[in-house]
Amino acid sequence: MRDKRTVRKKTQERKESSSWKLSLLSLLLLVLFVMLVYYQTFSGFKLYIDDADAYSYRAVIPPMFIIMLIFFYRNDLQVDKDPNKLLLALPLFAIAAALLYSADYWPLYVLDTLSLPFFVAGSILLFFSISTLKKMLFMLFYLFLLWAPLFQPLVSMQQTLTNLTTDFVGLPFSVLNFPIERHGNIFSSGSKVSLDVAPECVPLSAMIALFCFLIPFAYVAVGDIKNRLLWLVVWIAGGWVLNSLRILLVLLIWYYSGVSAALQVFHALGGNIIFDLTLVASLLSFRYFSLKFPL
Repeated sequence: MRDKRTVRKKTQERKESSSWKLSLLSLLLLVLFVMLVYYQTFSGFKLYIDDADAYSYRAVIPPMFIIMLIFFYRNDLQVDKDPNKLLLALPLFAIAAALLYSADYWPLYVLDTLSLPFFVAGSILLFFSISTLKKMLFMLFYLFLLWAPLFQPLVSMQQTLTNLTTDFVGLPFSVLNFPIERHGNIFSSGSKVSLDVAPECVPLSAMIALFCFLIPFAYVAVGDIKNRLLWLVVWIAGGWVLNSLRILLVLLIWYYSGVSAALQVFHALGGNIIFDLTLVASLLSFRYFSLKFPL
């Protein structure tokens, strides 16, 4: 009896190992297939978050998609040989092809990026299974965040957000009666060189990237949906507060030590640093919101 159980156990382990290797190979083929077809699209993305380019947030989404698949959807990557999945894949590839073909005629609508979720959905059916596609619907919708026009209304409010941030930063100076004058978004004091809170000081790219980074974690987190939404809102707002404190710190250094020292600190604590700090703090705060990772 023991020998039979041992044999069955070893057989099961070999099957699981073989299935895992097949899933890993299929995932690599999926990534290579998408990269090959969308090389030109991805080559237009910046590889970093640029404070001056709101749409550089897109650098976050492709790696996040792969990270989520590996760490949180790895058990859902099931490969099968059901021929029916190809019948579902064909219309998805057709939609993607139509959008890719139209992209050259309407470049302002970045239809090549809009086609990506449809192509990835078809590729999941090609390399995996219908059940895998069903379980990954959220991540497919997540890819639609790459379509820049979704954030166009927010980008058009850049100056409003800059003004709001300047009001927030200028409040302590008004309350404490600092000898600092404000004219619009420009701060001046005596003979000192004035400082301007420009839109690049309130980088929408970092804020949108933060949202794109946090929302998958909010979705997969184990916990009450209210706590997940609260965690998401708190840390998106927290990113803005941290950036505002960065500007406040720069203004204080400017007042006490001059513009050169202030600019050195400003560039040292760029939007990427604020983004990274917020990410680390948000993930470490999971337990305070009664949440945990489903690892």
